[in-house]
Amino acid sequence: MNQYTIKGFADILVTSTQYHKLKTREQKLLLLDRCNWLISSIIKAHIKLNEPYGKYLNLQSQLLKKYIGDRTYKDIQLCLIGLGIILENPKYSTSKFSKSFALTPKAIKLGIKNTIVYSKKFNTKLNALKEVNYEDTFSNPILRKILVNTSKLLVVEEPFYYAERILPSPIYVETENGQIDISEPVNQFKVDRYDAFYISFYALNKVTDPKVLFNSSINYTPTISKSGRIYHLIASIPKLIRESIRTKSNELIWEVDMCSAQPSIIFLEWLKYVQTNNIKHVEKEYNHCLKLLLSGGIYAYIQENSEFFNGLSYDKLKKSVLSAINAENKPTQPNKELSRLFPNVMMWVNAIKKKSGYKEVSFLGQSAEANIFVEVYKKIPDDKFALIIHDCILTTEKDVLLVKKLLEDRTRKLFDGVILEHHNLDKLFKTSLVSIPDELLEKTQSDAYFKNCWINEK
Repeated sequence: MNQYTIKGFADILVTSTQYHKLKTREQKLLLLDRCNWLISSIIKAHIKLNEPYGKYLNLQSQLLKKYIGDRTYKDIQLCLIGLGIILENPKYSTSKFSKSFALTPKAIKLGIKNTIVYSKKFNTKLNALKEVNYEDTFSNPILRKILVNTSKLLVVEEPFYYAERILPSPIYVETENGQIDISEPVNQFKVDRYDAFYISFYALNKVTDPKVLFNSSINYTPTISKSGRIYHLIASIPKLIRESIRTKSNELIWEVDMCSAQPSIIFLEWLKYVQTNNIKHVEKEYNHCLKLLLSGGIYAYIQENSEFFNGLSYDKLKKSVLSAINAENKPTQPNKELSRLFPNVMMWVNAIKKKSGYKEVSFLGQSAEANIFVEVYKKIPDDKFALIIHDCILTTEKDVLLVKKLLEDRTRKLFDGVILEHHNLDKLFKTSLVSIPDELLEKTQSDAYFKNCWINEK
């Protein structure tokens, strides 16, 4: 069984007072394993959420007690804090996420690596807990479906594919003293994250047992949130790794997703609210929003009709719009711009925030999203490959139309007063290829290049 650790950590641990208090080799190995478990849990939380190692992230205190001991978990925390490996957020929460940790600059600089579990006692405990955890997860039909389908994935691309795209290009300038490297610094967290996913998935290429996947170092227990949204391994996988995979039967993976998903869902909920409450004075905005929704062009419209949003890249545009919708109601420029473009929609959104708190809007959006996508995912036959990623469903080409039709039907049912029989939802749900096709794989292109070179030399 593998865990993550910090490079050189075993040598650092030897200098701690906790280590020197122990007498036997087994006790010292158990201390090392427990420290590595906490380090590993912190690293996995950051990889899962795509957050830099230096940001505080939550870990359930109950989880700490379960894995490293009710009476010893605080000693492990103090040991790692004293060695300058982790930081604990001094702000204490009485909620279930009562502990919040980050890696120190020292630990980040040393780097992360995989390690094994050394002590027999901790290995036995981890195996027993993972067995119970696996059985609980596998007993849930939808989580079982996700695990089974994830175990059907195959990595076909070389690591060079993502490395070439995430590493900065070298830039040198000539000076009187020779060349100077002015390249952008490497984002080591991004490299670590990609490496972790690639290495773990590649190691599972010949594995079809969901249990082996469940116990892999990169995996985390899939969960269903209160909103109904499902969090699992594939929902966290980086984009370039997702492009590098296909099914073990060599079928390329496609996706069916909702255009401008989060704004579209907010529009749907607002349109339903207007219909339900028979609000007449917003008819012009109602028709305008419905037209944008059906065209799949909400983001495009926002960008084209706002000087503030116009110059932003798609990713920054999306982040800014979602922040205005989901964050606290403050007079920010994004909030002002959306209120100008969609005054009644944003008045409704901000009224929800004022009455129930700003988090209620994102909960509303995620609940509506789950009510569409999770319910459709449940209906997809178990003999068909499918994986859900929040507002998107992955499948193979032969089942794309089936999934799209199920999503359209579900949306019509949930919003029957808004989506009328004559409305075409073809642009609301779009399909696209995810997997890299054979002819564009790095190996295929490399082989073609060298073959061409060989022919020219002849």
